[in-house]
Amino acid sequence: MLNRHATQKLKIKILKLQIINVCGGKTESLKRGRKESKESDKTASIVEFDKYFSAASKATDYLISKVESNGYISASSDYKDYDPHWFRDSSWIAIALLKYADFAKDKVQNADDAREAATRIIDFNLRAISNFSGNIRSIKNISFSDPDFFNLSHHLPMRVGRSGSFYSGGLIDDSKEIGVNRSWVIQYDTIPLVLYSLNEKSKRFGLNDFEIDFLRKHTQDIAEYMAKVYTTECASAWEIKQDRLHAYDVAAIYAGFESLKELSAKYDIGISPETIKKIEENGNGQFFGGPLAFLKSFFVRNNILYSEKKPFDEPFKEVDASEIFIFLNFGISGSMLGSEEIENNTISKMEKELFNGNMLPIRFKGDNYFMGGRWLLLGLAFAEYYIKKGLYKKGVAILDYVIDKYNGSYPEQEIINPASDTDLYGLYKLNGNKPIQNLAWSYAAVITASLELLMHLPTADQAIKDAAREK
Repeated sequence: MLNRHATQKLKIKILKLQIINVCGGKTESLKRGRKESKESDKTASIVEFDKYFSAASKATDYLISKVESNGYISASSDYKDYDPHWFRDSSWIAIALLKYADFAKDKVQNADDAREAATRIIDFNLRAISNFSGNIRSIKNISFSDPDFFNLSHHLPMRVGRSGSFYSGGLIDDSKEIGVNRSWVIQYDTIPLVLYSLNEKSKRFGLNDFEIDFLRKHTQDIAEYMAKVYTTECASAWEIKQDRLHAYDVAAIYAGFESLKELSAKYDIGISPETIKKIEENGNGQFFGGPLAFLKSFFVRNNILYSEKKPFDEPFKEVDASEIFIFLNFGISGSMLGSEEIENNTISKMEKELFNGNMLPIRFKGDNYFMGGRWLLLGLAFAEYYIKKGLYKKGVAILDYVIDKYNGSYPEQEIINPASDTDLYGLYKLNGNKPIQNLAWSYAAVITASLELLMHLPTADQAIKDAAREK
């Protein structure tokens, strides 16, 4: 009888063969391509599979070890100010674990563990949203012109503590943000990303009774909340610029509505997709036709999707790396905004201004948080985007850079050609002149980028070889 280690190795070999057969792998043409290539290339696909699957599996193991029994996961266990549980980070982490569990199900031991950890995270987030359900309901009775509209008492914070309420610990007490006009802890991607992760679970593994019951109780209020806020200001994905509207947040709400409509079509939750669509397009006094129409009307100029604007003003002629999620994850393409050229131009502007010849991007021009270093998770999001678009060489170059350089221990950023000479609040110096280590979201990004490549492996492998031969 095979021991557990040998059984695991056999299952991984079987998984390799399944990927080659399923993902574009016409094995005969793949064999011919290998015969024509150099001798050292003959096992390239197998070697590549081992590398990327190993990176995804090890990152999965790390994240599983960090998810607490109730579903709480700190943004980083190695940095005290990142002890809170962020809805945004945890949702991306849950999505990465779900994708891994689906990819490797019935093949490796940690696939089931990944699915169970993702479920704990999602259900923790749903319980936390329930804790703030009164806040969410109250917003529909507040006028847009009322300064109280931007009070945290009518929203939920972007992070919570282990009880699923305001985080309090060390120097942090988020409950003190109540009463602060336009608090930085109000971010409109919070609820949409939880819905997005819930829908990802539904598509792969279905929902449990608690999750369906949550939708029955809260979908109407959540839909009305999202419809009310998407045309108003909040803090960006980076928790700054609270006086502006952000393309990323508007697009996240679009994705949240899409998730709700898909979930209501699949489960009996007491509200139809048609009703949700009506709320999205006309709910709570809005008349813009929904977040997608709003994004197209107020953020697209010069065939570029700009990242932010102040109310009633034209958008700033700026881009932000968070916009990659609009095209990668939120189901919005350039053609939906007017033309494919809009997407291409926006990506090109981000490449030029945020990468500026480096392997990883800064978040935005002039960023001075930890000197404005270059973020691994953002570079990996671009890698995933390139792979999806068939730009395999560009995507693999970034993925290889991160995996090879950081060898299974992934920080938030690297301080290479940073965006600023200024160290905001001296945080970089206080952290020993090094970036924040072991950011959980960075591990999640390694998983999703690696899996995207594995799903394209035969095609990507051959395309890269062909490109090399053409040179």
